[in-house]
Amino acid sequence: MDISQEWKNAIEAIVADPGITLVIGDTDTGKTTFVLELINTAVRAGVATAIVDADIGQGEVGPPSVVSMALIDHPLEALREVSPRRMYFVGSTSPFGHMLPLAVGAKKMTDEALARGAKLVVVDTTGLVQGTSGRRLKQHKIELISPRHVVGISKRREIEHITSGIRRVESINLHQLKTSPESKPKAREFRAARRQRRFFDYFRDAERHIIRLDDIVCWNTFFTTGRNVKWQHFRVIERTLRAKVLHAEVVGGGMYIVVQCGPNMAGVEALKNKYGTREFTVVCGMDFSNLLVGLADARGNTMALGIIEAVDFKQRHMSVVTPVATVTPVKIVQFGSMRVRPDGTELGTVKPGEL
Repeated sequence: MDISQEWKNAIEAIVADPGITLVIGDTDTGKTTFVLELINTAVRAGVATAIVDADIGQGEVGPPSVVSMALIDHPLEALREVSPRRMYFVGSTSPFGHMLPLAVGAKKMTDEALARGAKLVVVDTTGLVQGTSGRRLKQHKIELISPRHVVGISKRREIEHITSGIRRVESINLHQLKTSPESKPKAREFRAARRQRRFFDYFRDAERHIIRLDDIVCWNTFFTTGRNVKWQHFRVIERTLRAKVLHAEVVGGGMYIVVQCGPNMAGVEALKNKYGTREFTVVCGMDFSNLLVGLADARGNTMALGIIEAVDFKQRHMSVVTPVATVTPVKIVQFGSMRVRPDGTELGTVKPGEL
C-alpha cells in the first residue's frame, strides 16, 4: 500500500520523539498498515520498539480474545510474523461488555513493554469508535496509558467526538490523518472466517491436559472461590431443584450450585427462603464444555489460552485443551465469555453471571 506524505510526516515526527503512541480509527481505515509502517521506520532508525495489539477481534500479533505485547527487533512484512512476549486475557472478541479488562490489558501490556526497554510503544486498538461506548473506551484508555502521541485515522469525521477532547491536552501530540484510499471494507463473514483461522492456528498443536481443581482458583466466576457445601445439604438441594447436584459451594452471602442437567429453576426461590439469601447461581455441568479460558501463573500472568472439554466434579479436575507443553505452572484459570472449538468454530457467548 502506498503511504501518503501526510502519513510519512506523522511517522517521522513520532520516530523523532518516541513514546507511547495510541492509534485509533474505525474499522477498515488502515490502522494496521500505519502501525506496520511506523514500527518498521522506528526499527530502521534504531529505536527500541514494541507493539501492544489491543484489537481483540481482528488483531495480528496474538490469538483473538487477548491483548498482546511483542518486542520488534527487525523490519516486518506483516505484524503476524511476531509472537507475543506477553498476553492479557480479555476472554472475548468484542469490546462490548469487556471495556474494563480491555483497558486494563492495554495498560498492563504497555507497562510491560516499557519495563523491557521499549522507547516507542505502539498501541493498536479495536475499531469501536462510534457512540458513547467508543468514546468512553478510547478516553479511558488514553487516561490509563498516558500516550505521548495519539494517531487518529478517519474516513470523514467519525472520530472527531474523540479527538476533539484530546486537542487541549498539552502532554499529547495529536496526529489527525485521512484513511488511505486503498483501504477496502471487509465483510462481516470475512472477519468471522479470519477469527476462526487464527483460533485454529493457535490450537493446531494443542493437547489435552488435566488440571486439578485443588491446585487452582478460577477467575471471572464464583466456581472454586467459596467453601464447599457439606454433603448433608445435597439431598435438600436435589429435592428442591429436582436435579442431581455435582458441586456446591458457599460464596459471599450466597451459594453456587452445579447440577447434572435440567434444574427446576422455580425451586431456586424455595432455596433462597430456606437459606436466607438472595444470591443463588445454578448452572449445569455441561455448561463448562468448550469454554475459552486463560491459563495464568501464580502472578496472574496469562501463559496461554485453553478450551475446557469437561469438568469432573467427583474427581475434582478439569480437562483442558491447550498448546502449552505443561500445565504445572498454572495456578489461575481465567474464565472467558465465549465458547469455541479447537478448530476455531465459535459456539456463542457466555453472559456475565451465567457461569
